[in-house]
Amino acid sequence: MSRFAKIVKLDQDTVKTLSETYRLGHRDKIDYAYRSGRGLTEKLVIDLSTRKNEPLWMKEYRLKAFAVYNKMPLPNFGGDLSLIKWDEIFYYLKPTEKTGKTWKEVPDAIRKTFEKIGVPQAEREMLGGAKVQYDSEVVYGSLRKSLAAKGVVFLGMDEGLVQYPELVKQYFGTIVPLADNKLAALNSAVWSGGSFIYVPKGVEVGLPLQAYFRINAENAGQFERTLIIADEGSKVHYVEGCFTAGAKVETVDGRMNIEDIGYDDQVLTHKGRFRKVNHLQKRKYSGDLYRIRYYGDSTEMLEVTDEHPILVVRRKRDRNRNKRWEKEWLKPGELNKHDYLVMPVERMTQASGSYRFEVKKWDRKKRSYVSEKVEVALSGDFFRLIGYYLAEGSISSGAYLNFSFADDEREYIEDVKQLVKNVFGVEKSLESKHKKNHGTSVVFCSVKLCRIFEKFGKRNYLKTIPDWMISVDPMIQGELVRGWFRGDGNYYNRAHKSGYKETFRINTTSEVLARRMRKVLTRLGIAAFMNARDRSGEGRRTMYTLGVSGDQMKLFGEKVGIKVSDKMNGKHRASMFGIDNDYLYLPIKSIEKKKVRMVDVYNFGVEDDESYVANGVAVHNCSAPAYSSGSLHAAVVEIIVKKGARVQYTTVQNWYRNVFNLVTKRAWVEEEGEMRWIDGNLGSRLTMKYPACILAGRRARGETLSIAMAGSGQHQDAGAKMIHLAPETTSQIISKSISKNGGRATYRGMVKINKGAKGAKSKVVCDALILDSRSRSDTYPTNIILENDVSLEHEATVSKVGEEQLFYLMSRGLSEHEAEAMIVNGFLEPVMKQIPLEYAVEMNRLVELEMEGSVG
Repeated sequence: MSRFAKIVKLDQDTVKTLSETYRLGHRDKIDYAYRSGRGLTEKLVIDLSTRKNEPLWMKEYRLKAFAVYNKMPLPNFGGDLSLIKWDEIFYYLKPTEKTGKTWKEVPDAIRKTFEKIGVPQAEREMLGGAKVQYDSEVVYGSLRKSLAAKGVVFLGMDEGLVQYPELVKQYFGTIVPLADNKLAALNSAVWSGGSFIYVPKGVEVGLPLQAYFRINAENAGQFERTLIIADEGSKVHYVEGCFTAGAKVETVDGRMNIEDIGYDDQVLTHKGRFRKVNHLQKRKYSGDLYRIRYYGDSTEMLEVTDEHPILVVRRKRDRNRNKRWEKEWLKPGELNKHDYLVMPVERMTQASGSYRFEVKKWDRKKRSYVSEKVEVALSGDFFRLIGYYLAEGSISSGAYLNFSFADDEREYIEDVKQLVKNVFGVEKSLESKHKKNHGTSVVFCSVKLCRIFEKFGKRNYLKTIPDWMISVDPMIQGELVRGWFRGDGNYYNRAHKSGYKETFRINTTSEVLARRMRKVLTRLGIAAFMNARDRSGEGRRTMYTLGVSGDQMKLFGEKVGIKVSDKMNGKHRASMFGIDNDYLYLPIKSIEKKKVRMVDVYNFGVEDDESYVANGVAVHNCSAPAYSSGSLHAAVVEIIVKKGARVQYTTVQNWYRNVFNLVTKRAWVEEEGEMRWIDGNLGSRLTMKYPACILAGRRARGETLSIAMAGSGQHQDAGAKMIHLAPETTSQIISKSISKNGGRATYRGMVKINKGAKGAKSKVVCDALILDSRSRSDTYPTNIILENDVSLEHEATVSKVGEEQLFYLMSRGLSEHEAEAMIVNGFLEPVMKQIPLEYAVEMNRLVELEMEGSVG
């Protein structure tokens, strides 16, 4: 995510190797507006405060912290801090004179770096606001107007001090005092940048606010300060969006229930292409569940949690009728009736040529089935013939291919005969009359033809078209529609209780066929709707109808060979649907909301496009943390969670491997408040980070989920602290660590239940996995219980990947690397499922790179 340049001296070969293997291991050429001298002095502290034009109380605070810093010793636990060259560090670097309000105002070199990690794109698509810090200063900041209107404050820490001095003074340094530890004192003396966030009472921040950090200069230090205040009843915990079981997801192999989606399935994304699934998630959900129905498909309904982004076009009541179709990702609660949901058009097109069918037939001499390859040109004739079969075709006795028509459909009868001759060279056929039904059947006696056509379905309710037909050139697909409409289509033209109706309709008892033909129509630029009529009361199968109305009828008529005027009853046609080259737009019919408790919900991550199609429309696959400072090092984070408020703070750090990542993070949680830390540590040379919750109010809740991965030359010393001060408080710590290639992972944590915290409950789970004999894992738990009538559970396991496990997996075709990666993924999965999806996906990617030895 971020890169920390050299703090310790490394030889040039090592630096070169690290730079070559780290994804952002380059240094930007920046003309700094200001650079301090090396080392930390009182003069530098005064100069820093003066340059920032800070109030007197902050200057005095810095100087007091500097004096404490000089007196305090370095921590005597964790890793070796003696390697840090404190006197060679630049403690303040100002890359630009001002903070940009738009990306155009950010210097080119800096902007390009953040474009590489997708910051502007993420901001546009899913963030409520963004702060970007480069070395010591915030260089860019934004906040959505809708959040600002609610009174939400999201500023750089320096801006917060200027605009809200009294609020900052009230809370700054109250949760992490300047004398808390030597590194906190250092931060208090030279802090620069970071985030200041205030959420007013009762306000829910639905879109994530995110901060990004990068250190560019050699021997630079970054000491950002973060202060988050969540007032009473506010919600700044961004919960990942999910679907309930049964949601239908479009995959390359057809529709699948969301709960059946697996790794490496390929799903249709909002960009109309198929991408691989790379993360799965299932969790229990309590809260608002939205049911969204839309015009255009009577069988579909979205049932989704309140945080899942959906691709939408706002309905505009103007004369242009949304011709520009401006799309945006919105939550269900932000939608209005008649806004448009978005269905992507599958744009994968294969070159026209031929398709080779494999047919099996009985060989009397060999007394066994033999395979024969039959190659068929992908022509309009072949596609129109398949259209006829889908509508009127059947197979009997495995040897007779039948097409049934009305007696007066002589044109179609002759057309089928000619098409079979053109495509397959078969001229002989029989006609069978049905006097009772006034019908005629054309029959071809050919086992080979039956074997080919049965691949499109033997029975009407099982008929379909395969994937390769959907991806063929749309010009040829028009003939498929023509043949199908001639057999099963009709022109509906009559008065209706809601007005005059005029529609082209095609009927089928195959739901799969109806949905696939709808895809074909969208590729042809035709917006079709789909309805279902339950006929179980008549003892018959459900009838599915594809319909085309309004201004879409003329184009459809051209495809099926029927001339249609531009007007209906003297008036210009109008359609409630929209379509362009990439999307079909479907207006929302109704939105219902209900409360649910502890239901299973599902979501998954998708490569590149970060989206998928569920129940016909495009939805985003990911969420992001509400408040995240990405990668932190010598930083301080203070969070105040007021009564009934909820905060989630997520960090995925992947610092350069010469970084000392030394962080103090602490939250104060009042009555019925909830604080959740999610921590991923994969980079840096040494990490010392122990997110803490002080549970100060009755029924306050705290939770830490952490993953640490230590490779060669790395020491991840991480954990959590939970301090119970009030009755009925609850906490949970779940820690997973992996050591490989001589790396060392350490869990260091504490649970303290103070006098008066009756009914307190805490659970600690520490699991470590060691991948080789050179690596190491340590656990240092501290549990202090000063009250009766409390519950504390603590469990710890250390596992080692054995040769037997690797041999077993390798004997089944996996390489050693693949086998080892599979074991690691299985080990991390219980925690990954609970992590917000955007970060779980990123962590999965980083773990994969670490397993390949590719992350610096």
